[in-house]
Amino acid sequence: MKRVYVPFIAIVLAFVFAFNVHAQTSESIWLTASTTAYKTGETVSVTLNAISATPIQGFTFQIRYDPDCLRPINAASSIPGMNGLPLPQLSGQVDGSYASTTPQIVNGLLAEIRFVTLGGCQTDLMLESAALAIRSAEGFAAPLAGVTIGERNINLNIDKEVAESLPAQPLSGSILPLDPPSTSQGVPGWALGLLATLVVAGIIFGAFKLFRTRSGVTQKMSPPSRSAALHIKHGPQAGKSIVINKLPFLIGRDPLNDICLNDPHVISQHARIFATNNDYYLMDLGGETFVNGQAIRKSPAILKPGDVVRLGKSALFVFGS
Repeated sequence: MKRVYVPFIAIVLAFVFAFNVHAQTSESIWLTASTTAYKTGETVSVTLNAISATPIQGFTFQIRYDPDCLRPINAASSIPGMNGLPLPQLSGQVDGSYASTTPQIVNGLLAEIRFVTLGGCQTDLMLESAALAIRSAEGFAAPLAGVTIGERNINLNIDKEVAESLPAQPLSGSILPLDPPSTSQGVPGWALGLLATLVVAGIIFGAFKLFRTRSGVTQKMSPPSRSAALHIKHGPQAGKSIVINKLPFLIGRDPLNDICLNDPHVISQHARIFATNNDYYLMDLGGETFVNGQAIRKSPAILKPGDVVRLGKSALFVFGS
């Protein structure tokens, strides 16, 4: 009778072993938290975790938060050689990116992300997107295909009671600041009428000035004496360096642009680079365009080496030679 069970047990053990091997080799990313109940003024710590049988050389993440309840502080990765790449931040979303020159297998903690609680509320943290990065055959950074995102949401309950002031626990590893953009103070009520009048006058003056600026650009457009290039750091074509070899230089989602960025937050013709008076300029064409975190609206912005340009939510490049 015992001989009958031996093959059956062997089959069960083989199935369990095969299942465990499959679980260990599937690429996935997920968000966790040790606790979800906090007081006002306490530090919220969540961890980004991953498992990958393929050696990686970086990772990215975007986490949504309520700016009325939480303020991001920083992130840290304890993976040896993994360095944080500072990115312009948006209110309500932390955008983190890490890179390493050495491929590494990951099985557990990728990064710890910290927030401070601002007041009593119930809120969520949501892992909006995440990716593991590898180096392509051409030597450029590329997202690892087939990565699944597991647990995305963490529900937080923040009590309005203020917590006792305690020293913050130090973070280990490569620290990445996640300071939210500064917000200006609201306009006093008594000034709204005056502001409306100035806005009307400003629109008229701005339209006239913009017309003159564009006319002047058309007349004085000339290539600068120095060469320039765009070094793409985040988003489609990340890792590439593209030389500006013609002017004007168009960037957008349309394949007919000089740089095509297949990104849902980049419009068909998003921005244009042109030159005048021996300088390069960047003009927004109707999308969301930022230079060093400052939005470009109606007037073109001069580009200097080292300037960080963001199109939409995540397409990021550095202007240089």
